[in-house]
Amino acid sequence: MKNKTQYNKFYKDYAEKTEALEEESRRKLYENLPNLSGKRLLDVGCGSGHDAEYYRSQGAKVWGIDVSEKEIGLARGRVDGSFEVGEMESLPYENESFDVVTSNYALQSSENVQKSLYEIIRVTKSGGLIVILTKHPVRSLLEGHVNDGRSDYFNQGIVTSHIFNRTIELKEPGHTMMEYFNPEVLSQARLESLKEICDYPNSDQVIENLKYPTCMILRFRKN
Repeated sequence: MKNKTQYNKFYKDYAEKTEALEEESRRKLYENLPNLSGKRLLDVGCGSGHDAEYYRSQGAKVWGIDVSEKEIGLARGRVDGSFEVGEMESLPYENESFDVVTSNYALQSSENVQKSLYEIIRVTKSGGLIVILTKHPVRSLLEGHVNDGRSDYFNQGIVTSHIFNRTIELKEPGHTMMEYFNPEVLSQARLESLKEICDYPNSDQVIENLKYPTCMILRFRKN
């Protein structure tokens, strides 16, 4: 799950820098979305509501969930929608509640990516769209190796990341590609597209002159 303590500690700084510096990756995330007018949309790991505000401006009816009560407080103060504190591994919504589910740089914080994906798929309507931007496992491997002295892709443990020109430090679980593309997950929602991108300097480039993917955008369609 997203570490509530660390996000509550620097939530204002994180919200401000996320909004100021993540525009390029956000644009690429938004490019994968359909016409949102009248759509019921859930933003998982919604943070301060920056993405939800955009979705609302495009005509969506917006719901958001985040483990940080501080960030949910910010979201409630800026967006006309329904926002609550909760965990992505156990979403408090009925089956097939949403036309679209999004998640921007949040899924990697889950200790159980597969369970979180099951929950996201569960609350999405049949034929509905799921669009996720999440940390790339290659980045986790390299950051774990450089910052934590870990050298096992299959057992990365907790990985230390630095973001926004090293002004914020995060500690999150490392993951493998198979966690995101488990056959059981793909049996419930087909993968329509996968894009690998890098977003330096938002993500720290831990090995000088080595260009590698820092995040990936996944678009699923529920069966």
